[in-house]
Amino acid sequence: MRFRLLKHTRLNVVAFLNELPKTQHDIASFTVDVNTYTNTLLSFTVSGIFKEVVVDGKSRESTMAFSRVFITVPAGNSGLCIVNDQLFIRMATTEEIRRAFVAPAPTPSSSPVPTLTAPQQEMLTAFSLKSGMNLEWSQKCLQDNEWDFNRAAQIFTQLKAEGKIPDVAFIK
Repeated sequence: MRFRLLKHTRLNVVAFLNELPKTQHDIASFTVDVNTYTNTLLSFTVSGIFKEVVVDGKSRESTMAFSRVFITVPAGNSGLCIVNDQLFIRMATTEEIRRAFVAPAPTPSSSPVPTLTAPQQEMLTAFSLKSGMNLEWSQKCLQDNEWDFNRAAQIFTQLKAEGKIPDVAFIK
C-alpha cells in the first residue's frame, strides 16, 4: 500500500500535484529555513499559510498551514536535484489565521532599493573584486562617494588601514 501511494517518476509526481485542490497562498507568510548545508547536501524548509480557492461554487473557508521539507544534492554546474520532498499540512492556529492575507506581499517595484544602471553594475562588480568586499558594502561605499570609483577606492584604502571596516563587509 505504501509503495503504491509513493510517486516515483517526474510525470507521476506532477500528475499527483495537479490533482490537489486549487489554493491561494499568503506569500507574506512564507519563510525559508536552511536546515543543513554542506558541499554535497542542502536541506531546507518552506513554510506558509494557504486557503483553498472556490471551485464550482464549493467553498472551503479553512485556512491551513504547510511546511515543505526539501533535501537536495548538486546537479550539473549550478543546479540542484531534489532527492526528497515532504509536505506537511495542518490547520492554521488562531494567530496565523488572524495575520493571514491582511498585508500585500512586497513586490520588486515597491522595494526601496534603487535600480542600478549598467555602468553602475559594472563599477560595482569591479569595486567588489578590487576591494574584496561583498556587493552590499561595495555599493554602500560607491554610493557614499557619489559613484566616483577613484575617490571610493581612496577612502576604502584609508578606512581599511585604520581598521574601520567591519569583517562582515568581506563575507561573500
